[in-house]
Amino acid sequence: MALREVVGGKGNNVARALTRLGRKARPVTFLGGGVGDHCQELLKNDDGLDPLVTCTASSTRVILTARTQDSPEQTAFFDPDPAITPSEAEALFHRVEGALSEGGVQALTLSGSSPSVSTHGLYSDLIALGRSRRVPVFLDTYGPALDAIWGFWPDAIQLNRREAATHLRVSSASDSDVSALLEDWARHGVVCGIVTDGAGPVLAQFRGKRFKVTPPKIDAVNPIGCGDCLLAGQVDAWVSGRDPVAMLRHALGCAVANALVWDAGAIDPEEVRRQEEAVVVESLTR
Repeated sequence: MALREVVGGKGNNVARALTRLGRKARPVTFLGGGVGDHCQELLKNDDGLDPLVTCTASSTRVILTARTQDSPEQTAFFDPDPAITPSEAEALFHRVEGALSEGGVQALTLSGSSPSVSTHGLYSDLIALGRSRRVPVFLDTYGPALDAIWGFWPDAIQLNRREAATHLRVSSASDSDVSALLEDWARHGVVCGIVTDGAGPVLAQFRGKRFKVTPPKIDAVNPIGCGDCLLAGQVDAWVSGRDPVAMLRHALGCAVANALVWDAGAIDPEEVRRQEEAVVVESLTR
């Protein structure tokens, strides 16, 4: 068995990946108890990040992942979600508001599920905040946090097929289900919508143009964090001003590069470049 301590958290993985891509990124997160203190030390000392932390009375949960040596087979053991209070959720919102007020923020990424009832509407509030400051917002969530989105919508949304099926209240999401979902997002002003399917082809829509994106076949080491790295690749390409096809290649290249390493978010830019060259993008727009 292979066991290794890593810093969890979707936002942390996105920040780690963006840093590897040469971007200055700051994870925003809730941390609590001894585990939270330890995570903060790891983010600062091991990853060189400056996290914007909201301390919580509830201890940060631990997710233990065990992998069978020399194979991608793994089992994860989850602690219960922490109980975030309304005042703690409000404190995180105001910390983000303060950071945006300082200027210089090129993008806001919102990733991960909502741990408590008090945080179900937090992403919706942060989307409105980002849009009011003309900062592009990238969303990767599911469940109550996604259902709570209304009024203001992000510039980009990504889901996987399972999350899309849950959102649509169907047992499994077909291509036609995904296409309808992408169209619905576009009607709400979402510029880029992406629905992934593990190692299978991705369906995406960018400003009305539909694409099928097929990643190269690889021997995966660890798929955890691939969605986070795909999100990081989107942001990196968006800020760089890449065209839709180049953006999709880069995003998928980041996801594939992540699957080739054990540590989530620890992508190698050279590996990203190699993998994105092997990504196949097909236009589905007639």
